[in-house]
Amino acid sequence: MSLYSTGTQTNTKRSKPRSGLETVSDPESEVCANIKDATAWSYLFIHRAKVDSVNKKLKEQYRTFIHKSIVYTKENRKIKKDEQPTISGLLFVQGDCHEIQRFLKENFTTLHLVKDCSTGQIATIPNSVMQPFMQMSEISLNRIRFMPHTFDYYAEGNPLIRITSGILTGLEGYRIRIARDKCFVTSIGGMTVAIGGIHKESFENLDEYVKQRRELLKRTGDTLQTTFTPLQTEIDKCFFIPRDQLDVMSIVGKLSQWLIRMKADMTVKNFDEAVEIGLFMLEETGSRFRHIHHDKRIGNLEDIRTICVETDKILLTVINSTDVSVDLKEIVETGREAIAIRFPFLPIEI
Repeated sequence: MSLYSTGTQTNTKRSKPRSGLETVSDPESEVCANIKDATAWSYLFIHRAKVDSVNKKLKEQYRTFIHKSIVYTKENRKIKKDEQPTISGLLFVQGDCHEIQRFLKENFTTLHLVKDCSTGQIATIPNSVMQPFMQMSEISLNRIRFMPHTFDYYAEGNPLIRITSGILTGLEGYRIRIARDKCFVTSIGGMTVAIGGIHKESFENLDEYVKQRRELLKRTGDTLQTTFTPLQTEIDKCFFIPRDQLDVMSIVGKLSQWLIRMKADMTVKNFDEAVEIGLFMLEETGSRFRHIHHDKRIGNLEDIRTICVETDKILLTVINSTDVSVDLKEIVETGREAIAIRFPFLPIEI
């Protein structure tokens, strides 16, 4: 049976939920582009009986990783401790996703890398996200558990936070209580995971931080005044003129939530809202960063560029979709052209 997309999943060893793998739509996942990235990770699902042979073959050319958990079983009145794959058949592979897919086609014709259901492209995980996940697995296997719902399920009632210390520094997600343990819920390539043992001093509340910075700028008169639709008003709350790297990362964290919403809109064919979100995000990003994108004091803007690239990819998907009206396609084309001309520093190709 061909394992071609996230629609085909395997259950964990000890539970029936589908481990939050139904869609790949989260702030940390990327869509495999034409630009080669040998450091990124992708993943696939294999029948458990074939994992060892496939893994051995892949390791001839690529670095692989299988997440494992400790399982305790009773045998001859003794407790036996054993390591087993947390999700049967789940295998991560590092390297250019197109090359890996060609390798699979040549050696295992029925195996395919998991795809992003909203774009149809191979889903990849940045190495900067995968490394903390792997290191945490090595330190304490059972601190990580795969969750039964998609990442956005945990957004309601839980503020977005960013880890500020330790191995997981820079990762974003939600803090929830699971079996008396305060856990950090995040997403690894569309798979929702919870990491236990996250203490309050180890994270910052992005929602509160952005709110405080906007209030400060409002008092100093350093804000943009214009008329927005209700949806645009909500998106505008993510923005303020950044002064340092912390400000930039806070904006990125908030925009990631809207990127998730865009992908969800595409899945249910709510193209009008997806277009409004995408064009407005690019417009506001251009406006806020126009005069500071070259300022070395702001720091690295790679993350904000990634948000823009992913947003523009979705807009291009709208243009190429047969389900979208001609009028909406013209709005997207005109809007993208105008933004690219006004803000040439944004990664929009016309």
